Amino acid sequence: MAEEKQEKRAVKRVFIDADTGKQIKEQTVITDAKDVATRVEVKNVIAGEEVGNKRTIAIVLWVAAILFEVLAVMSLMQSSPLYGKLPGNPLVWMVAFLVLDLICVIIAGQLWKRANHIDPPSEKNAAEFFIKTQLGAILSIVAFLPFVIIALTDKNADKRTKIIAVAVALVAMLIGGGTSADFNPVSSEDLEAMQQNAIELGDGTVYWTEHGTVYHLNPNCHHIINSKTIYSGDAAAAYEHGLSRPCKDCARADGNETIKAMAEAGTVTEGDQTDAAAEGEAEAEGEAETDAAA
Repeated sequence: MAEEKQEKRAVKRVFIDADTGKQIKEQTVITDAKDVATRVEVKNVIAGEEVGNKRTIAIVLWVAAILFEVLAVMSLMQSSPLYGKLPGNPLVWMVAFLVLDLICVIIAGQLWKRANHIDPPSEKNAAEFFIKTQLGAILSIVAFLPFVIIALTDKNADKRTKIIAVAVALVAMLIGGGTSADFNPVSSEDLEAMQQNAIELGDGTVYWTEHGTVYHLNPNCHHIINSKTIYSGDAAAAYEHGLSRPCKDCARADGNETIKAMAEAGTVTEGDQTDAAAEGEAEAEGEAETDAAA
């Protein structure tokens, strides 16, 4: 009965190479560890320029955000040379500058996180690792908190203006900080362990779905066997997509000791095993619902 149900749910699957975005055959994979290492090295060289560009643009946008914060302060303070010089209500200009400040912060934070997902920092120095992974959230505070302090201590601003200024700035700071923070940072050591495990436990290739929360070592894992579109690539590609944990079930299918090996390597904990299994089941259900709707 279960087999008949499985046959009814069978779908034609499409495999997409995560690096090129092109359709590939299911078994178009690299099976030699040296080839995998070479591919990763070449990919890192190519990604280096992309990472540098993203981080440069992010820094430029953070500088712009600080400048917009200064303009917002000047639109607030009656003693500033800019106050009253712009056409219209100074309060409107102040809010507009804060909005532009927020836009710069959000874009910069996303670019910085994306760069970290391609080239994660080392965790050997805990303080440095925290600053590099959470720089977007830190600079979001820098882009708004000084304005809040100045607004609260400005003796010339009326109460209504202060309330509006502080409220807008605090909301913007929360939005900017929340979107820029990396709630699941992975270090370069973690990524290296992920890549090594993918080589040792499979063939260096991992698989995932568009809305999945874990990556799979087996393209025929029962959690993704009925998914229409499956992405494949190395562990770095999976991490770039936001996936840092393996599916417990297909890892176990490659050997009883695979999860134990992952735990020893530090890429998955016993608690993560339970979470990964639950997420894998949720992923399968979500894919099934999507396919049914289609």
